[in-house]
Amino acid sequence: MAVQAKIAILPPGRRELDLRDVTLDALESHEVVVRQKAFGVCHSQLDRINATGRTESMVLGHESIGTVVAVGDRVGYVEPGDEVITTWISREGRVPVPPRVILPDGDVARTHNTFTWGSHAVADEQYVVKIPPGISDDLGAIIGCAVMTGAGAVLNSAGVQAGQSVAVWGAGGVGLCSIAAASIVGARRVIAVDVDDDKLKLAQQFGATEVLNARKADAVAGIRALTAHNGVDFSFDCTGVGKNVPSSLASVRPGVRGTGRRGGIAVLVGIPREPFELDSMDLIKGEKGLIGCEGGSCDPERDFATFVRWSLDGRFDPSALVTDRYRLDEINIAVDDLHHGRVRGRAIIELPA
Repeated sequence: MAVQAKIAILPPGRRELDLRDVTLDALESHEVVVRQKAFGVCHSQLDRINATGRTESMVLGHESIGTVVAVGDRVGYVEPGDEVITTWISREGRVPVPPRVILPDGDVARTHNTFTWGSHAVADEQYVVKIPPGISDDLGAIIGCAVMTGAGAVLNSAGVQAGQSVAVWGAGGVGLCSIAAASIVGARRVIAVDVDDDKLKLAQQFGATEVLNARKADAVAGIRALTAHNGVDFSFDCTGVGKNVPSSLASVRPGVRGTGRRGGIAVLVGIPREPFELDSMDLIKGEKGLIGCEGGSCDPERDFATFVRWSLDGRFDPSALVTDRYRLDEINIAVDDLHHGRVRGRAIIELPA
């Protein structure tokens, strides 16, 4: 079945996307075509756009909600008409061959795993998750990356428990999801750190008990002063800024040698865009931990169901997280706004029904 689509293409050597009309008619056996309802605009895609030395056209994006309109001949998980979320973490661990888009001029646009920036997406069935009725487009557009990464880091990577203390560095879309998850599981103290007062106000709406502006004061000292053991149990760096990682580690409590009380754990959530150095003595003498997580260590089918329940029962409000909305023909505006820090929470592109 041939599907006519409008896809955002990133040509080689450029940082501005072109909207191109294409025909999607050469599906691999396990691929599906999803007609998009809404999709998210993520910081990790800015890294692709700003990368130097690209020699091929690219298609971007990895979180969306939509309806399956075509399937390959060996797809067994979904069928046309199913409502799905598209994500970038495989449901069963298999790593499929990335899809490609053949353009009318014969050029081929490629992706690293899947793509969502367009009226339609092509994805291996491993990257789509069936959803229950009643889910909002706002949640569906961002659950496949922002919610999964931020909330999953709290639930899965760290396993935060009720009564523990948490600091979240970076109150953007992913950080707000970490803050919300920490609040939902009952963390006693949830401290948000950012350099933007508007983002910190939004962090309080999502459950932050205290906020610190790192541009105005020493955030590490502030966190230590707010906690009983000279630091939090868990610190989540959601900034993607390398120089913040040592601060995140410094903000967790030290352990007490010989008592069995180990230090707190810093969780690296955002992908650092430059090298960073750690204070090895802080790590060793404090008996602290530094761990990484990919996609919030999530199992998409299991964890998406949890996030949907949070939304349906009112514990998590995706419409408050989606602070900026655009049309498909405004995608370059959305990218520019995100790049320059004008997006407070999460930006999405909404498609007509």
